[in-house]
Amino acid sequence: MHGRLKVKTTAEKQAEKNKEREKKKLVYQKCMRAIKDKFNSGDRSMELLGMITKVLENIPEFSTLWNWRRVILLAMISSSKEEIQKSEHENESETKSSFDKSEMLSSEKSFVAKCLEVNPKAYSLWSHRRWLVEQNATESVIQEELNLCNLFLKYDERNFHCWDYRRYIVRLGGITREAELETSTTLIERNFSNYSAWHYRTTLLDTNNVDTVRQELEWAQNAYFTDPSDQSVWLYYQWLLGRETKPDKLLTVLKDSDNSTIHVLLNNISYNPPSNLKVVLHDGSKSGVWRSHVTPSRLWYCDIATSPEHEVTVQLGSETVRCVNDIGVTSDCITPRVDYTAPRDIVQEQLGNIRDLYELEPENKWVISTYLDMMNTCNQSKSKEQITEM
Repeated sequence: MHGRLKVKTTAEKQAEKNKEREKKKLVYQKCMRAIKDKFNSGDRSMELLGMITKVLENIPEFSTLWNWRRVILLAMISSSKEEIQKSEHENESETKSSFDKSEMLSSEKSFVAKCLEVNPKAYSLWSHRRWLVEQNATESVIQEELNLCNLFLKYDERNFHCWDYRRYIVRLGGITREAELETSTTLIERNFSNYSAWHYRTTLLDTNNVDTVRQELEWAQNAYFTDPSDQSVWLYYQWLLGRETKPDKLLTVLKDSDNSTIHVLLNNISYNPPSNLKVVLHDGSKSGVWRSHVTPSRLWYCDIATSPEHEVTVQLGSETVRCVNDIGVTSDCITPRVDYTAPRDIVQEQLGNIRDLYELEPENKWVISTYLDMMNTCNQSKSKEQITEM
């Protein structure tokens, strides 16, 4: 009707977007052809650098252009050195160069920081930033990079690109463990669900120091009592207590009712099944192709073809479990056992805390698992009926 603004349909809006996208694509292709021709012809000018800048502002993860950018900058640095050497050779009173390296590094770092705001998880950006730092790794530069990491970890506390870069800067600058422990403490106090910050502590702490372990356990205890379902603190807590590596052992063997698959439950969790895990059929033939629905896993299955009346045997090294009527259970505990390697008195102390938490959170899987493992370590095993109830 007259006097009313026509509202565009969804199809019309999409058509306009596609038209605009196609227009940008043509401009991009034309620009890339020009950049490629100039670079391949040996051009290392500021003009080409500017053309690359315009593309990277829109596509910051374009790794090839970052590589070309470094080639151009290195050529400029080399040319600048030659100009200075030439001036000194000619005994000129003032040695001048049209290119200032320190100014370039500062400008490049500002540009990379701007691009990181667009895509903070682009490998090429962090790689270029690292290259820039290597050109002039002064104390002030190291502190500047640590501040950058702190900023981006505020945006995303689990950005592993930023964490990797921070570790690199820490090594380069010789930052102390104490300083980094303080940083991780700050991050955890801001959000104790910060898995990355908890994990970072595992690379910094000396678990041979009993006083340190006790202090960290107390801190972790405050966290898991606050939120017993948060896995971050439980993983750190279990790391503090340590876990003894045990030989692989069969716990349970199960045969499907249609006799097509054998399932086994092992005591250890792993990304691959043990190489000596085999299925022996009634005719003596063996199969060892094991799979799992998820990895890492304790539960593995193997496809077989046999009749219900035929016996199936599962071998793990010298251990053998026969499975005749659908299920075969070993004489060991019905649940995988873990022994903590921390001093027994520390585990005994922690057992009391976990027992108190179990009374408050009897359905929590993290509490149940830790409680059972601690009882096993302290030789306070319960009966199968009690464990099954848990």
